[in-house]
Amino acid sequence: MNNPALPPPDGGRPIGHETTDASPLALGLFALALSLMVALVLPFLNWLFWRYEGEAKRADPPQSPLTVVELPPPPRLEVDPGADLARLRRTEERTLSSYGWIDRQQGLARLPIERAIELLAQRGLPEPKPKNPEPPKKEAVP
Repeated sequence: MNNPALPPPDGGRPIGHETTDASPLALGLFALALSLMVALVLPFLNWLFWRYEGEAKRADPPQSPLTVVELPPPPRLEVDPGADLARLRRTEERTLSSYGWIDRQQGLARLPIERAIELLAQRGLPEPKPKNPEPPKKEAVP
């Protein structure tokens, strides 16, 4: 049906492919014009935005002193959880491995955990004291 050897059915141009190529000169001029347009428009737009941004800043009303950012009351969110955890572990390790007073007036002191384990192994656990001893029962007299 689309055989170029056959004459066109209605006497017009033959059905087939384009026999001429696009002009390289026209394509080159178009690419040059497009490049020049981009090279001119982008700096102009940059200057225009810079100018309008400056005008917008000057037209803005001064900021209210009430809009100053204040820190919320504690407890605050952790900014660096890893550092907070490391600090907590150092504090706990220092507490568990040193002597110190819990309550000096009552004579309560803490001792290192290793020493407490040794003492517990030597002495054993203390006997639990009953919380509410039951009163002696009265015997019924017949």
